[in-house]
Parts: sequence; C-alpha cells; structure tokens
Amino acid sequence: MVVAVTRRTAFASLLAVAACVAPPSAETGTPVPEPTQALRPVELRGAVPSQARIADYEIDAHLDAEKHQVRGTVRITWVNRSSRAVDSLPLHLYMNGFRAEDTAWMLEARGTHRGVRRSDDGRFGYIDLGAARVLERGREADLQNPEGAGGPPQPVTWKEGDDPSVASVALPAPVQPGERVALELEFVTQLPEVFARTGYAGDFHMLGQWFPKLGVLQPDGTWRTHVFTLNSEFYADFGNYEVHLDVPEAMVVGASGILVAADPPSDGRKRLHYRAEMVHDFAWAADPDFIVLDAQWKDLRIRQLMHKAQQADAGRHLEALSAALASMDTRFGAYPWSTITVVHPPDDAKGAQGMEYPTFFTTSAILRTPAWLGLFGFEERLSGVFTTVHEFGHQYFQGLLASDEAMQPWLDEGLNTTSNMLALGDWHGEDTWFAKIGNQTVSIDDFVRGTLDGESQLDPVDSPAEAYRAVVGDYGDVVYRKTGALMLSLRRIVGVERFDAAFKAYALDWRFRHPTGDDMVATFIREIGPRLTLEGDGADGQPVVFDLADYFEQALHTVNQVDFGLDQVKNRRRAGTAGYHRDEHGALTLQSPPEDDERPLAELADDQLEGVVVVRRIGEFRVPVEVEFEFGDGTRERRVWSGRDRYHIFTWPGRRVRSARIDPDNKLLLEARRLDNHRGAPDSAPPNGLSRPVGDLAEAAALALMGGLIL
Repeated sequence: MVVAVTRRTAFASLLAVAACVAPPSAETGTPVPEPTQALRPVELRGAVPSQARIADYEIDAHLDAEKHQVRGTVRITWVNRSSRAVDSLPLHLYMNGFRAEDTAWMLEARGTHRGVRRSDDGRFGYIDLGAARVLERGREADLQNPEGAGGPPQPVTWKEGDDPSVASVALPAPVQPGERVALELEFVTQLPEVFARTGYAGDFHMLGQWFPKLGVLQPDGTWRTHVFTLNSEFYADFGNYEVHLDVPEAMVVGASGILVAADPPSDGRKRLHYRAEMVHDFAWAADPDFIVLDAQWKDLRIRQLMHKAQQADAGRHLEALSAALASMDTRFGAYPWSTITVVHPPDDAKGAQGMEYPTFFTTSAILRTPAWLGLFGFEERLSGVFTTVHEFGHQYFQGLLASDEAMQPWLDEGLNTTSNMLALGDWHGEDTWFAKIGNQTVSIDDFVRGTLDGESQLDPVDSPAEAYRAVVGDYGDVVYRKTGALMLSLRRIVGVERFDAAFKAYALDWRFRHPTGDDMVATFIREIGPRLTLEGDGADGQPVVFDLADYFEQALHTVNQVDFGLDQVKNRRRAGTAGYHRDEHGALTLQSPPEDDERPLAELADDQLEGVVVVRRIGEFRVPVEVEFEFGDGTRERRVWSGRDRYHIFTWPGRRVRSARIDPDNKLLLEARRLDNHRGAPDSAPPNGLSRPVGDLAEAAALALMGGLIL
C-alpha cells in the first residue's frame, strides 16, 4: 500500500521512479492470450503446500453501476486445520469501515486518507449481510468433491461486533479438527465515493475489500479477526476463488486471476467468470472508458487498464514492472501466478491509487512538472512508476508471505520497501539518483533515510498497526522507511552475499504461510549465524563481533537511535621522555628535557605529534561502526569500533591526523544525523571558507526534501 506523510506532501508528489533503461523483455500493444491456468507451471513456480489451502470462495455478484452497489452471494468452504473444535466463524466486513463517521476507521482517519479528503456530499459505503446458511460439512478429504458431504441447508444467525467491520456467524454444531464447512452468505455492498482504497468516481468502480471474508484461525485455536482501522488491512488464509461478475455490457473489467469464461451479452449486461488460485483476496475494477494494453514477461501476461489520456505513460510503467519482476523473481523465488493486472485510476479517483491485491494492483500517475522547475536544475525519475514497483512488491510481501499486517505491519510494508530498494538498485544501479536540484541528488540512501530523524523515534518498528496514530503521523516513517533502513544497514554490515541469501531463504521458506517477525529473525540468524566477526581491524586491536539477535532486538523493539559524532579530531605535542629512567645497568639516570619548541603545531614534524580522535556514541543504539582516518602524509587507515561504550579515544603517536570520518561507506542507513560524522583537525588544513557550511546546508536540504516522500 502507498502511504503519504501528509504534513510533508508538498515535495512528496515530485518523488517516485520513472524509467531509464529496463529489461527489454516486455512490450506493450499486442494482445496477449488469456492464460488457461491461474498458476504458472509447477516447474517454474515450485510446489504449493497442500496444507496452505484453507478457505475457498465462490462468489456470484451483480454490479448496479448507477447505484454503485453490488448484490451477491458468497460460498466459503473452510477447513479447520487447528487442534480445537470451532463453533463460530468470525468475518471481516471491511466496507463497513466507511459506513459512518464513528467507525474505528473513520474516527482515526477523520475523512482523510493520504492527502485525499472525503467530499462533504460523498456517499458512505457499507456491506450488509442477509440470509446465512450452512450448506454442508464433512472431512477435509471431501474438499474437492462438492457432493462429498450433504444434508439440507441449515439457516444460521450472524451478529456484528462492537465495530461493524467485524461480525460472527454462530454454527449449528462445532467444526472438529480436520473437518470442513461450507457457509453461504447473501450480501449487499454499497460503494462509497472513493477517497480511500475503494469506491466509485463517476463511471469508475474500484472493488477492493468488498465481500465478507473469514478471519484466520491460529494453530492454538484462537481467531485473528481484527477491527478495520486506518493502518490495518489484510490478513486472510489462502484458497481458490471462483468469481462470477454480472456487469453492464459497456464495462471493461480487470480482476485478480484469469478470465475463464465470458457469456455473450444479453439485455445490456454480461457475465464474466474469473478464477484465482492460492490467493488470500480478490479485487476488481470496472470502467467503460478503460482501454486495455497487454504485454508479456516470459510466460506471464501483463495487463494495464487506463483511460486514454494516461496511455502515453504505459510504457514507463511497463518498464518499471518488468524491472521489478526481473529483480524479485531472482531474489525471492518465482512469481507463482500467470497474470498481473495494473489499474490506473482516473484523476478523480486518486484515493484508489497505490493499493495491492493478489495478482492485481492500482498505481499512480506520472507527474507533469512545470517547465520553470527546470530553470532551477530540477529533474525527477520517481513519480508514478515507483508506485508500480512498490505495489508489485506486495505480490511477495504480503501476497505470498501472508503475514499479519494488523499485528506486524513492518513485515509487509517494511520488507516490501526493502525489496523495492533492491529492485531499484538492480534496475538503475546502486548509486542512481531519483531526483536532482542542481548538482544535489536524492539517492536510494536518501530515499530510505530521509525522514528518520523525528516522528520515526516515537514508536518501535515492531508495533501493531493500531499503535500508529494519525495525529502523530509516524506510520510511514517507522513501518516503511525505518524498516527499510534497518534491513539495508544490516545488508551492508554483514555483507551483500550473506544478507541476500538469508532474505531469499526467508521468502522461499515462508511462501504460502503466515510468518511472524520471530520467524524472519530466526531465518536470518540461521542463515547468517548468531554472531559474526566483522572484517577490518578492531579499535583496540581485537576483532569486532556483531551480534545479530541484539541488533534485531534494538532495531525492532526499541526507539533507540543510531547516532555517532566526532567529539575531537586534533593533534597535540607528543609526550616527552624527560625525568629519571633506569639505564641498561639498572641505575636511575636523569634525562634532560629537550629545548622548548614553541613553534605552532602546524610547523612541527609529524613524529613530534600525536593525533587524537574521540568518537562518541550519541544515540542509545549500540552497533559496530567503521572510522576512517586521514594522516598528514596522505595515507588513510580504518578501524572498526564496537560502538558499545559511550566513546572511544584513538591515539596515533608520531602521526599527524588530518581528518576523520565515521561510517565512510555509508553502511548505517539508520543514522539520520550525519553532519557531525566528518571533521578535520584545526591545524592540518587552511580555513574552509564557505565550502563546508554550504555543503552541510545542501545535505540538510536534501534530507529535508526527502521528508515529503510518498512510499
């Protein structure tokens, strides 16, 4: 999902990735046949664990485009894979978050989402359940056989929770472990005028979170069915979807999965049959003004739906999507489904931009910046297409790794942000720029680090979604950027190869499952090792050992900041040897002091000096850091300091220190304040004039500009 930090959005909309050079493996224009299978061939995508399939949905829905309303029936076939009997089935009714001003979602959002405000006359939305009945029950072995279990349908009752976004259906008899039950529900969904995620704008209809959906039964027999709040979204089990849509004949439809059949139009309407396999949600969009642009990446069909006015940008979005596919298919295992559909909401439906669903997502428009900005040297390569990279990344995090976004949103949004940065690096190169003002650039590092010095220190990364309050505004800073910073910092500390192997192992081991933060940490510790001896000379002559568990504990569960500074960089006269010393015979002998040398330090020989550098840990986060020293003869040396003490004193007898730099390779993306990381000795260089303050100002300005970044 795309999140905006609303108080910084002025510059934000200028920053997101356009295309430079992308893999030449996808082309737009030629129609691509609809795949016959919802999943790619097993030799490409690997096996799907049978135990992962828990909840199948069969939906029959009728869209009234004038009323912006869907009437439908959903049949949910659910398997109890826990060790306890279940006597009720809890439901998500997400659309009820938009039912009134006093729902949990609306109370937190206050009618605003990512800078888009609900209009005063905008219609509310809701989902209303009708009749409910149990159709059948039986053993899991009967799952593939609709006739395997029978009996007459049994009417059941349902009840809304304290917040209408959740409800519960009471069952006539408990479902035992290993049994299945088929529940049928009638429902009416009234779409709101879109300002957040889902709804309508004119003829455009975005159907996300539009049908009753089961919660998730945990292995211990407890249910996870969270109230729909501003930052909480999806958590559901995998299953197969058969969806029949009855829509006006003129509607052009894009949906999750593949189109299995389309009945001939009749009486101005048409019926479409979609199938999606091993997904945990289903979404669709409809608009009579959509044009469809097909493309193909390897065996994968790509489909873009947009208005004609947006068509010129289709190629750039396709390049971005192709780059993301190439990167993530390699890094995290094969994308398992046979299609990906990209919807470009029209200008009056911006609230629907930047949302992710299985095999389907919405993107945002590429900006048209005023020509006068070019007079100031402004260029940008991020708008619009970064949303495409980000939302495709959600096909892995959280589409394939179905983590609980309500409890640990960083596993979804934060790991996805990390994957986006890796994909952008694969595409453009690690040192690429995303925006320029004159000769000042915004890089991947700035992208991640930009807003870590402020609200990001208010809540730990590993916090539930409801802990992040809209009035504070730290959700995007912490969940997206800080998670990305801690992961990419770790990559630079332990080494690219170790990190990338561990990240891939996590993605492969936990696909089609519900990993937790502990699962991710355990996978990284298993792959990298609990303790790693870092390369380089230690500050005290001993090797520095990096404790992975301690790093994750601080990074995920505290608000400790990474912040180092150079407290002193100077040279002093080297200590003399005057006084009594024992000679070779053991007798005390007086050694006279040398003649006083009153010359300034700058005029003394290097062997008459001792360089002194004091490095200070300002923040509470303890992490190893590298320090580079430049000496008077032009040579450089590096030392690795454990960072566990509050400060460390480096002394260099007989060597003049010219300057020192903390973290010279920019490994610690978690460190936001870096203006005190480089310092020169006062006696070793002429006055700096304006160059240093201007440089500091430019760096500060770049970081400030990044504060508005939309992810």
